[in-house]
Amino acid sequence: MRMPQRVAPLMLATFLCLTLALVVITAAQEEDRGSLSPAQSRRAATLIMARCAVCHTTDLISQQRLPEDRWTATVEKMVHWGADLSKEEAASVLKYLVARNHPGAADELPTIEQELTMSQPTANQSAAADGSLTGLPSRGAGLYAHNCQACHGEGAVGGVGPKLARNMILKNEGAFWETVLHGRGPMPAWGSVLSHQDIADIHAWLASR
Repeated sequence: MRMPQRVAPLMLATFLCLTLALVVITAAQEEDRGSLSPAQSRRAATLIMARCAVCHTTDLISQQRLPEDRWTATVEKMVHWGADLSKEEAASVLKYLVARNHPGAADELPTIEQELTMSQPTANQSAAADGSLTGLPSRGAGLYAHNCQACHGEGAVGGVGPKLARNMILKNEGAFWETVLHGRGPMPAWGSVLSHQDIADIHAWLASR
């Protein structure tokens, strides 16, 4: 059975329109990605490490390639389920995910941890704005025992809270400081309790475990 003469051109025109639309959308997403400054990208990636990785690995995020509406629904669902993100923080994470993990993105992207490793952490720098801090492990041991051990266990091996000894977050000072200063999930913010030197000392002790 032959296709009517008018149908074939119509199908071709429809295909071309859909292809053009996909190109336009992909180009717009790449433009959005380019509009993210390094500081914005670091901020969003640090938030993902500090607020999202508490429940699941970042691989679950990195492997996704979703359009904006589905990322919006995903972020809203995560906040509804307990992700500790303010409206501003959720918007920052959403903009990052839409620009980075869109349907036209490459199959292989750097992991979020790799992106943070390749960039300088900002949270520690802003926290230590009064000067460069050198953590003292010997002092950090006592501070940990007094402030952190009840939840994270003796020797930082885990308890009510996650294991911190050899935890990946120790290699990302931005995420570590973000978590300690502002809290994450059931963990309260310690920024008003611990000084910046205290936090640096605790980090140094944990890194020595």
